Amino acid sequence: MARLWYSLPYPSAHQPLPSARMALEPWTLFLDSCASGGQRGRFDILLRRPRWRVWQQGGQTFLAEGGNAPKTSNDTLISVLRAIAREEQERIRDLDAFPVAYPFAEGFAGFFSYDWGRQMLGIPGPDDPTLPTAALAWYDSAYLVDHLRREAGFWGHADDLLALRAEMAEPSDREETILGDSDVQPLWSAELYRSAFAKVQAYLRAGDVYQLNLAQAFQANWSGTPWQLYRALRQRNPAPFAAFFALPEATLLSLSPERLVSLCDGQLQARPIKGTRRRDPDPLRDRARAAELCASPKDRAENVMIVDLLRNDLGRVAELGSVRVSQFCALESFPAVHHLVSSVEARLHPDCDPWDVLLSCLPGGSVTGAPKRHAVELLQSLEAKPRGFYCGSLGYVDARGRMDWNILIRSLSYRAGQVQYWGGGGIVMDSETDAEYQESLDKVAFITATLKAGRDTVPSATAFAKRRAAETGQ
Repeated sequence: MARLWYSLPYPSAHQPLPSARMALEPWTLFLDSCASGGQRGRFDILLRRPRWRVWQQGGQTFLAEGGNAPKTSNDTLISVLRAIAREEQERIRDLDAFPVAYPFAEGFAGFFSYDWGRQMLGIPGPDDPTLPTAALAWYDSAYLVDHLRREAGFWGHADDLLALRAEMAEPSDREETILGDSDVQPLWSAELYRSAFAKVQAYLRAGDVYQLNLAQAFQANWSGTPWQLYRALRQRNPAPFAAFFALPEATLLSLSPERLVSLCDGQLQARPIKGTRRRDPDPLRDRARAAELCASPKDRAENVMIVDLLRNDLGRVAELGSVRVSQFCALESFPAVHHLVSSVEARLHPDCDPWDVLLSCLPGGSVTGAPKRHAVELLQSLEAKPRGFYCGSLGYVDARGRMDWNILIRSLSYRAGQVQYWGGGGIVMDSETDAEYQESLDKVAFITATLKAGRDTVPSATAFAKRRAAETGQ
């Protein structure tokens, strides 16, 4: 039976789409723009119940079709993904009925960890044992929302739509109370951070690297569900590349502001972030901080280095002469911080595919350093533990050749009541220890504040809609 496109009402409130029960279902993936506006905050995509599941753990690749038991493969992860994609694309006959404006109809979606990217660079090291190094699934139905055109729809079969609508109607009207008061523990003391920073400065003075992105890890307990935590974080810090991914072993929660790379109609785009200032509640001081960031030679120098690195990454998979910098050090402001953001664009070479692009770009240059490979080698010896998911990438490759991937910063992993997250920043020759240490805290301050909150409430969809109607007079 052919799939159809079913137009649905635009959601009445800017609430996350899945119900609490959906969010507990393994392999539910919600790509959430947080209705943040513009092309980068335009679409929400809810994916469930995949046809294929593929993951890598302990150096072994596993695959499972539908609800079948997993099998192992001797092929590389990328080889398995390409083989399944070819098989599925031979089956597809109905994509002509799918609206071309929407970014995802069918294809692979999931995440690659930082450690997977490190392995692809040929750098050995331990992996995070609590998560796969990569996990992707082939989804053949999707619920999508277009916040720019204020439209929504479902791509799939009628029975799947009926089941989805029934489940999405499940949240109760009461407000859910979330118990916080978590004891957030950094894995490094300030003294240990300063010691690692001094080593980075020595590498910089020796000319081993030009920039190194040093990060520290935090851990905490969380007594609620991961979906409750995601909703609370989303209220504090909506971001255009947010995501919620429920895996069998753990759950990934991302409030990322950064795009690693996208591909649409043969056009590649990377949007590196380098340069940060914490927001100030006073408007005058906040504007002063933004102006100081824009004028900072140190922050602009960091951005230049990473732009050059990404020009090289894209150049390996681009048509000759097509790489260009379309935006340089533009100020973009988010609820918690101001950032300097650049944009590097290129045309995909006809001999390359989306997987080639990811192999060239992972791990992202803005979260490693320059030159990338040696920066990753040095970080292995400097940081307290494997990064795991942190600074990896989450996104999709659509069957039509489109893709969009974030960088997993401002992100957490949840497993059996335990939460882990990281904060870091780029260090160059004129970086100052205390300022860089504070920046690593500022970037994740909204996460720490949410976990430490003694009591917080997240409104149900109906309660949120009533509140929004009262505010707007509708």
